[in-house]
Amino acid sequence: MPKIIVAVLIAFLVTYEVQGLSLAQTQASQDKPKPAPDTTKLADEWMKRMNALDDWHLTADGKEEGLKEVVDSMMELYTPDVLADVPPHDDEQLGSVMLRGSALLRQWVEKIARTQVRLNYIRIAQTMKEFNGYRPVFFTEFPWGGYGISFQIIGAWSMREDRLNKRFMAPGSVFLQYDDQGKIYRMRLYLPEITRVVAG
Repeated sequence: MPKIIVAVLIAFLVTYEVQGLSLAQTQASQDKPKPAPDTTKLADEWMKRMNALDDWHLTADGKEEGLKEVVDSMMELYTPDVLADVPPHDDEQLGSVMLRGSALLRQWVEKIARTQVRLNYIRIAQTMKEFNGYRPVFFTEFPWGGYGISFQIIGAWSMREDRLNKRFMAPGSVFLQYDDQGKIYRMRLYLPEITRVVAG
């Protein structure tokens, strides 16, 4: 009988220690902070897909080859309920346009792909002390989850209808808010002073 009691006690102690270790490991994993995202990679990925929107062409029989693919690639970055503040396509409208949902944002993205070529969005570089050509990306975490990045840009593009004579440039900034799955649920693209570039 005493042997049975001893065996039960040993089993109890082993189980208790194993459970305690598991709980400690679980608590440690919960307390461990999430690694910060690579903000430069996020900014560069957005810029790369934006600049790629003109990377399609018409075939000899008039078919749009590659248009859907470049638009799909850009839209992969966003949530279905994305909220976007973007520059208008209408020259007479002042201020930005607010788009709710991926369907409206897709229309805006597709119009850029159809009407603009020679897209060249770049991040603005900054020089200070011995650091030359640094392109900062600003980062913040939100108390409700997710995070945001922002960066300054210069955008340049030509109109597809007259790519030689209608070239435009604008300084601006990009604000992107990401959810916990790494998808953009809010975007702000500011291009406040669009200037037509005239060849000298």
